[in-house]
Amino acid sequence: MKLKLNGFLVLFIVLVTQISFAQERAVSGVVSDNTGMPLPGVSVLVKGTKSGTQTDFDGKFSIKATPSQVLIFSFIGMKSQEVTASSVTLKVKMQEDSQTLEEVVVTTALGIKREKKSLGYATQEVKGSTLNEGGANNAVSALSGNVAGLQVIAPSTMGGSTRIVLRGVGSVTGENRPLIVIDGIPLDNGNYNTTNTQRGAGGRDYGDASADINPDDIESISVLKGGPAAALFGSRAGNGAILYTTKSGKRGSGKSEISFNTGITFEDAYVAPRLQNKYGGGSSTTFENQIINGKTYKIADYATDESWGPKYDPTLMYLPWNAFDPEFADDYLKEKAWVAPKNDVDSFFRTGITRNNTLSFTRANQDSGVRFSFANQNTEGIVPNSTLIKNTFSINANSKLSEKIKVEGMATYVQTKGFNRPEVGYGDNGLAQKFYQWSQRQLDFNELKDYKLADGSQRSWNRIAWDDPTPNYSDNPYWIINENTSTDTRNRLYGNGKITYNFTPEFYAIGNVYGDTYSLNINERVAIGSQATPSFTTSTRTLTDFNYEGRLHYDKKFNKFSVNSFVGVNRRSYNFSRVTGFTVGGLVLPNIYNLSNSKTAAQASNYEEKTRTNSIYGFISLGYDDFLFLEVTDRNDWFSTVNKDVNYASFTGSFIFSELTDLSWLNYGKIRGGWAQAGNATTPYRLSFDGVADTPFQGDIRYSQPNTASNPLLKPELKTTKEIGLELSLFNRRIGLDVSYYDVVTTDLITPVQGDPSIGYNFALKNAGKLQNKGIETTLTINPVRTDNFTWDITWNFAKNNNELIELAPGLNELIIGSAPFQATLLAVTGQPYGQIYGTDFTYDDNGNKVVDSDGAYIPTARKSLGTITPDYNMGIRNSLKYKNLTFGFLIDMQKGGKYFSTTHMWGSYAGLLEATAANDIRENGIIVDAVYEDGTTNTSVLDGQVWAQQHYGLDAMSVFDASYVKLREVTLGYTLPKKIIGNFGDLKFSLFARNLFAWNLDWNGMDPEMASYGSGNTQGLEGGSLPSTRTYGMNLEIKF
Repeated sequence: MKLKLNGFLVLFIVLVTQISFAQERAVSGVVSDNTGMPLPGVSVLVKGTKSGTQTDFDGKFSIKATPSQVLIFSFIGMKSQEVTASSVTLKVKMQEDSQTLEEVVVTTALGIKREKKSLGYATQEVKGSTLNEGGANNAVSALSGNVAGLQVIAPSTMGGSTRIVLRGVGSVTGENRPLIVIDGIPLDNGNYNTTNTQRGAGGRDYGDASADINPDDIESISVLKGGPAAALFGSRAGNGAILYTTKSGKRGSGKSEISFNTGITFEDAYVAPRLQNKYGGGSSTTFENQIINGKTYKIADYATDESWGPKYDPTLMYLPWNAFDPEFADDYLKEKAWVAPKNDVDSFFRTGITRNNTLSFTRANQDSGVRFSFANQNTEGIVPNSTLIKNTFSINANSKLSEKIKVEGMATYVQTKGFNRPEVGYGDNGLAQKFYQWSQRQLDFNELKDYKLADGSQRSWNRIAWDDPTPNYSDNPYWIINENTSTDTRNRLYGNGKITYNFTPEFYAIGNVYGDTYSLNINERVAIGSQATPSFTTSTRTLTDFNYEGRLHYDKKFNKFSVNSFVGVNRRSYNFSRVTGFTVGGLVLPNIYNLSNSKTAAQASNYEEKTRTNSIYGFISLGYDDFLFLEVTDRNDWFSTVNKDVNYASFTGSFIFSELTDLSWLNYGKIRGGWAQAGNATTPYRLSFDGVADTPFQGDIRYSQPNTASNPLLKPELKTTKEIGLELSLFNRRIGLDVSYYDVVTTDLITPVQGDPSIGYNFALKNAGKLQNKGIETTLTINPVRTDNFTWDITWNFAKNNNELIELAPGLNELIIGSAPFQATLLAVTGQPYGQIYGTDFTYDDNGNKVVDSDGAYIPTARKSLGTITPDYNMGIRNSLKYKNLTFGFLIDMQKGGKYFSTTHMWGSYAGLLEATAANDIRENGIIVDAVYEDGTTNTSVLDGQVWAQQHYGLDAMSVFDASYVKLREVTLGYTLPKKIIGNFGDLKFSLFARNLFAWNLDWNGMDPEMASYGSGNTQGLEGGSLPSTRTYGMNLEIKF
């Protein structure tokens, strides 16, 4: 009997189990918004369990549930819904929640997540997909045109620097770039271009350290624009902050996702100086006759690197530069016609190619998540024999260990290896100088490829004479790119570790460690046989930057009142060292590049700096009934670089007035305002400095005083910000508006003031001066069309900033920021906007007419301001259209105003290379310029064409241009395959993209104004020799499964 009872019990258990499992089945469906548009990324959770999923791109989902279980659907900006899984097919339509739409969470200072409605200052969010879809290879330059108030100058040099400024320049001599933060880590954005490189006097652009950010890893970007937004970061964010949040394993069902993103980008030279094609090289319109081996030949003027030679004539036969080397039998003493080359300058450049591949793995459940990624970027630049390779390994993990403890962390390793980055500016190896400033126009670049003899010596077109092949001024460009090369390698590791301990749900502690460390090694070589002295230079830089942080938080709601608060401490330890070695007097043996190959004793130098900042800070935000908020912050920094500690405070408030009205057309309205102070510390060792050790003389070290005296009483610059703003969402959220007005004043400017050299110093550092920026920023969003299958969104960003240097030290009215290689100087002048270009101008009469002398030549003035590098305004317009699974978008980026000085235009005109020097038969007939004589009568004098062209050197205004532009910055076209085609495979998206496709409204059509930049520092607008700007286009394939 007992046996039977046991048997029945087993059968009963099996039956119940079978029934239970039979009840659990796949439930699928589609989730849409109230207009019927599918919603991707909606969280679907089985109530009371940890089982969950998300909707795909088409709003579809699939999850296992029993008929009696309840599914919870939640999405930001929508009311959560609970639906019983009684059917295997569900259609869920979610409704907007006017309150939760304004509970959008954004990343703010210190990486803290805040509800955007409570913020009393200006921030702007950019999705990571904006970077990826546009084919951007640089996560900073990709922001151009996407953020109101952010000015981005991004020359298209391979791996080059990106200049970024928020709300104008706030310091004359100090840092003006915003802080870059990634996952809470303050990222060093060092730029190690030499002073000569940055002023256009020659050098290689090794870019900024922020280039190590992999765009494919970015989830979102928050831009904190002003002092109130960034006050908690202290002095490092005195110019605002850009916060990058990387992708991570988000809470989910425990499923794994593998994503593979592969793309290829092509790059072509675009905007370049237009060269004349009527006259060849030389300084005379006739050839020299030379008897060689008993025969008379016409010889070109090889030694002159200008193009004032004879007019092209196919019946004129001459011996070219490469006709004097017997080992090149096909060319030896072979005459050729005096005509324009078949292979001109543009044939030198190749189509650059960048290949991007990113593989990532993500897995997450309710309590833990992890993401691994590897990315490879391989670039072949438009200049032959130049490459840039970047490999990025990243891990991001989080885990809720218990109800009280949560740990998070990320680490990223980046290796960047550059080979032969092109030299920019007016330097020995500057290609732009050889192409557009000093050259001969008859040169065929296919012939220049035979650049050296069998013995390794150079074949330069610019030979001293037909029987002396020594380079006179210029090396063969193919010698430059193959022999005078450089290498650079940066190995970088940055990451963080975070632990959160909850004492209660409202009271918790957070501990953070942020680390950023890298080494950068650069080698540069100049080969034996070059026009310049052969040399080898090597340098190694090592940086470590660690922040240790602890905070106590208290967040609580009391009926209609809410409080968010914390106090914290931070210690920053920064160490930097540099060791440089270089040969002296040349090299002994060819092709051996080390310091021991120096002709005379090689020299070395080293530099080391250590700084520390200790900080304590606090924050409190009080809210009433979710429509009124007041926020106060305070931070005190103790710097090792200045004498006095500094306290920064901020006060902000926001009033959501839409909560008090029932207007059907007003979805959301907020007024905000704030006041804040932030500092800007100086570089180390400005308080005291014992002396400079110079190069030894006869074995003895020489000591000298530094050029600028230290100041033991030096204190940080102080930036005070006042701002007010308005946010609106109207007509069922079809129109959105965010407007800000700000007034920022920087005082105690750290200024080098000229002194009496008899005291041992030429300059002394003082806190003296005041600089003001005030302006308006506007972001307007419009949704003209919104249907089930089609949407059209427009985003307009506009920013206008008025900058003025109010005062410097008493008796000081101007300060030199930088100087171009020739002529022009960049100054800070009181009463004027920052960055005045000074040089000689046209002389004008009282009626505004240019004045010439009796020969018809312009009369130059004394040196004066020719304009400012600061633009009047910047603007970006983005259009995004979506039809079913097809997306299309484009971004127009505009700048109005500002100036730049072009060395290329000056020397290119002087040397007879540019198109204008041969236009309208100016060389034969001369030119009558539109001007008047000094007595006011109309000019009738015919000026020789060469004299007119060579006036460009000496009359600087002839080479100063407006920096305005209108650019088709970005175009994208993408298609996501529908689920009915790929089934449960995952997601598959194919896209086409183009960047910098067209540029209009250029004052000089031979130069993109953005190319007048060779670093991210304060010296801008001085073009010394720039390669063509480029446009890129490519395709991308993203697969998720």
